[in-house]
Amino acid sequence: MLEEIPEFQGQVDSIVFYLNRTAVERARSEGITGPVTYPVNFDWENFGYEDGAGGNQNWFYATGEFDMNVTGQITVYPPEESGGQWRYEARTHVNYRDQYNWDGNKSTDILGFTITDEQLAELHRAGVAQEFLMYGRSEEHTYTGEM
Repeated sequence: MLEEIPEFQGQVDSIVFYLNRTAVERARSEGITGPVTYPVNFDWENFGYEDGAGGNQNWFYATGEFDMNVTGQITVYPPEESGGQWRYEARTHVNYRDQYNWDGNKSTDILGFTITDEQLAELHRAGVAQEFLMYGRSEEHTYTGEM
């Protein structure tokens, strides 16, 4: 998903940048003199996109909008020389979850036909379709940098 939906990767990159900056600021304010590692567990937030999911309609039709968060750890290294840059290394995972269900008040066009969520919900009630929970976790990603 991260590779196929650039807007999603962009949201994750923004979160990780914020977490890195916050970890460096915390280490600096605490006067850390050696490496320190902070666990991170960013709040779950919604990711939604316009029809087509950045050009990938498969993801749009498969998930609509979903919830995601970032977990992992950030190690901060103080400058090696006075006045030098602080370094960080973040090792993170992106977590994903979405209840695949029908809201009743939404619709979408598929092959020129308007399909409502209410129609899909009727299929569920008739036993022809089923709601379910989708979830997953990315591989570990490593971000490094200086501030």
